[in-house]
Amino acid sequence: MDFGVTEQDGESIIFSSLYKKYWEIGFYTRLYDGLSPEAYIESLQRVADLIKLNEGEWVLDVGCGSGLLLPVLADRLTQGERYLGMDILPTGLASLGPRANRLNLNGSVSGVQADLSRSLPLADASVSCVAAHFSVYTLPEEKDRRRAYQELFRIVKPGGVLVTANPTHFYNAKQIIRASLESLKNQERPWIVKKYGLYPLTLYLGLKYIEKQLKSGRWHGYRPEELRDEIAQAGFAIEHSERVYGGSGFLVVGKKT
Repeated sequence: MDFGVTEQDGESIIFSSLYKKYWEIGFYTRLYDGLSPEAYIESLQRVADLIKLNEGEWVLDVGCGSGLLLPVLADRLTQGERYLGMDILPTGLASLGPRANRLNLNGSVSGVQADLSRSLPLADASVSCVAAHFSVYTLPEEKDRRRAYQELFRIVKPGGVLVTANPTHFYNAKQIIRASLESLKNQERPWIVKKYGLYPLTLYLGLKYIEKQLKSGRWHGYRPEELRDEIAQAGFAIEHSERVYGGSGFLVVGKKT
């Protein structure tokens, strides 16, 4: 399918060298995948549950990183649905191909490099659904977030949906770990391995870093109704909202009517 992809010049200044290095190392070493808490995977599952596609239609995964949404959508993608991952970092996009190979999804997965803070290199009404899972919050300025949602509105087909999740202004790293362990309480071995082996690293290498950026204002934590308002202002009709990520994230569904 032709998405009308065009070249973009440069990258936004909001992606500092430190920010990029944090994610690049995580994607390249696969630490990002291995250290993702259970609450994050459950949030991805909720996004997948709310994605509505027919055979042959495309979902755009905005800020796809290494493609953690792919395994959650795998069964549906084998039935004819299509996935387009978009990220600013090539290290994340480079993981899409190998992940698609492992899941036997070679013909269903594509990737495009793009900067969410700029005009997106996709044609109008080119995808049926957009998943923006913990990506737009990295734009600290309200005007940039509103522009990003307007761009997502532009590329969604009429009748299509945006499913987005972002951190709350009361994001709590330790609570995310507690919620993740609660979800694993009936799985003794994974619970022990993650509590004493992986989650201390998850907390101090990942979640605490994100918490620090949110508190400093470098990234944006949403207040109640704020996320719904930004999406509605872009033109989407709000269909659903809920709390996710151990209570530290808001998820909203908007439809392009």
